[in-house]
Formats: sequence, structure tokens, C-alpha cells
Amino acid sequence: MVLKKAAGFFLRLALVVGCLVYAFWGIDFAQLWSTLVRYDDVALVWTTAFSFVGYAVMALRLNFLSGFVAGNWLCFKAFLMSMAVNNIVPAKLGELAKAFYLRRECRFSLSRSITMVFWERFFDLNAILAMGLVVAFHFKLRMAFVPLAGAVGGIWVALWVVRTYPDFVGRLIAKMPSNRLAEFLAELKLQVLHGVTPTFLTLLGLYTVVCWICYASSTFLVLLWVAKLSLTWGQVAAVFVISSLGMAMPSSPGALGVFEAAVVFSLGLFGVDQTQALAAGLILHMVQYIPVTVAGLLILAKSGLSLRKIRESDEALD
Repeated sequence: MVLKKAAGFFLRLALVVGCLVYAFWGIDFAQLWSTLVRYDDVALVWTTAFSFVGYAVMALRLNFLSGFVAGNWLCFKAFLMSMAVNNIVPAKLGELAKAFYLRRECRFSLSRSITMVFWERFFDLNAILAMGLVVAFHFKLRMAFVPLAGAVGGIWVALWVVRTYPDFVGRLIAKMPSNRLAEFLAELKLQVLHGVTPTFLTLLGLYTVVCWICYASSTFLVLLWVAKLSLTWGQVAAVFVISSLGMAMPSSPGALGVFEAAVVFSLGLFGVDQTQALAAGLILHMVQYIPVTVAGLLILAKSGLSLRKIRESDEALD
């Protein structure tokens, strides 16, 4: 286990270092600064404020997954806290923090809370895959969406197996070496059998579409309004998809370095020079990183949870 974690750490470190070198190599920092100070401050403030509209929609989706038991305000706080934790520690521990927070505040079982997070992340993967395939087809970009398509397709097949062969799946769950894993899979099985209806999938899909439209809006506002880059809407959409993949990759906290490299790479595809691309990437990341992290850490401090407890819980759940 120690060797596995060490290997994972060094692989992530190598990825981050490589991305930082790619993004910053040959940059004239005086020119970078002059580009940043020319940005529209008013547009930046309004874009940052609008980003919280997207977070509110994410909270609505989470409340829907709770059966409208948790409440929109509690789900909003849970989402902000999870984003903050993901932004300051590696390994996406924010999702676990969200599950523990919902369990304590709503008296849910941990398995139920983790199941809610599973549906969130699974439909987000479907959204990234759908947008990525559209962008790849339209712009003929050579992006590696095949592994993501295989992973998403595999999960859909697994859910179909649960739905079609529940007794067989129940026997498999009974043989799980971890009680915690068995509880989660049993909760997921029950939801697939009794709660996953065409209406549920349709509504969750619609919530996810609205979530990603709001999330993408920050990229459109920063690139077209704040940075005033000469891009088409389709090109901005391509930048958004590629940067979202960079944000989703297990790397540094908040995908620092990886996100900037993804923005520089994607903008470079459309003729934007490296300095302007990096400046836009830094501002876009700042909009998505600083406000939500500050707000989420304040919620974490008031929640009674701590990073130490979350890490210890993560080790126990392994």
C-alpha cells in the first residue's frame, strides 16, 4: 500500500512538473503581467460573482439526489466545502468530505451519501464525454476520449447487469472483502433496482446539462469578455472541454499547473500565442479557485470536520 501511494504521488508530481514547464517555458513575465493588467476589472468581478450561480445549480442537483431531503442551502454548503477540499489537498478528498457532511447533517447512512456523490460524478463524466466527442468530431482534434468512453460505457454496463441480474450481483456483494464497500454496493443496488427510473435518469440528465452550461459560462465570460480573445463560441467550447479534462485528472490540488497547461494547449490550437493563453488560463483558474476555496474553507471550519479527520476516514475506507 505504501509503495502504491508513493508511486502514485511521484506520477502525479511528474505530470504537474511537466505541465508547469510546458505552460511557462519561454514566457516573458513582463509581457505576461502587462497582459493581465489590461483585463477588464468590472467584467472579472461580474464573472466571479456569476460563477456562484453555477454552484447553486450544482446544489439543486445534489438536493434532487437526496430526494429533496437535504435542502438547497445545506447542499450548497456541502458543494462549496467539497470544492475547497479538492482545491487544497490531492486525491479528490472533497467528495468524501461532502459524503461525511451530508451523513452528519441529514442523518444519512454513509453508503447513501457516497451513492449520491457517485451519481453526481458519473453523470459529470457522461457530460464531459458527450462534450468531448462533439468537440473532437467538429474540430478533428486528436484527443484521447477512448479511455473515458470505455470507463463510462463500462459503468453503464455494470448498472444494466445490476438491474438485470440482481440475485447474481447480491451474491457478488456478499463476497466483498470490505464491509464498507459491500454496504455502498448494496445501497447502489437498491437504488438501481427501485429508484433508477426513466424519470430519475431524465431529470438527473437535465440537471447535469444546466450545471455544465453554467459551469462553461465562466470560461466563455473570461475568454470573450475579460480577456477579449478573438475566438468563436465553438472554439471556446473546445477550450472548456479540454480544460475540464485537465481539472478532472488526478494531479495537484485544484489541478494547479495541469489546468494552465490544458488552457495553453487548447488556445494554441486556435492561434492564440502562449503569453495571452497563459494569462487567460491563470485568470480563469483564479475565478474557479480562489472564491470557492475561501468560502468552502469557512464552511469547513464551522462544520466541525477537519482535513485530518477526512484523511483518516479516507485511509479507513481504503
